[in-house]
Amino acid sequence: MTSQTAQSSKKEEGNEIPEKEKSSKDAPKESTIVEMNPELKQEKQEKKTPFLLRGVHIKDASQLNQLELLKELKIKYKNELERWTRRAKLFKALNFSLMVIVLLINFTQVVLFQIPSIPQDLKHSLATIFPVVGSLFITIQQKLAWQTKSKKAKKSTALYSNLLKHIEHRIEIIEHGVVIDDVIELCNLSLLKEVEEVPAILVPY
Repeated sequence: MTSQTAQSSKKEEGNEIPEKEKSSKDAPKESTIVEMNPELKQEKQEKKTPFLLRGVHIKDASQLNQLELLKELKIKYKNELERWTRRAKLFKALNFSLMVIVLLINFTQVVLFQIPSIPQDLKHSLATIFPVVGSLFITIQQKLAWQTKSKKAKKSTALYSNLLKHIEHRIEIIEHGVVIDDVIELCNLSLLKEVEEVPAILVPY
């Protein structure tokens, strides 16, 4: 009995995995932690472009003329609002015009094939030409992505519209003799919103 017990204890000891090996197997890899941790990703981005991800640091704001600053920001945001409104309308009009052209091509094709006086050879030719032309316009529409650009322009328009409302509201408050202390914070938040949400380049082609 003692010999069997000794043999079984030796087997159990041989099957046991050392704690160091268990910990090394169970422990997650460092690269996996870095990939899954969003805070570390944000730190890397801040190291690459730190000035794009933070506001303006002002040491002494006692000499700041808040009313003049807000008036200048009002002019700037009003111009940006008008510019992005025009772009949103332009992209929407271009996308709509291509949709109308494709619909007209399909409608013309259906109508022409219902006219008996048109020769069959011409019908066969048109049956080849019309789908190719329609596919060409659809490809142009998808390549230029005017619908997506129109949505981005609308988003920028909404942002500048909201910023303009905040600026105008604070101008009215200051003109009535009330002192406010969030002008610098508003400027910094507006700057970060512009950097994050407003496209740097958005052209029709």
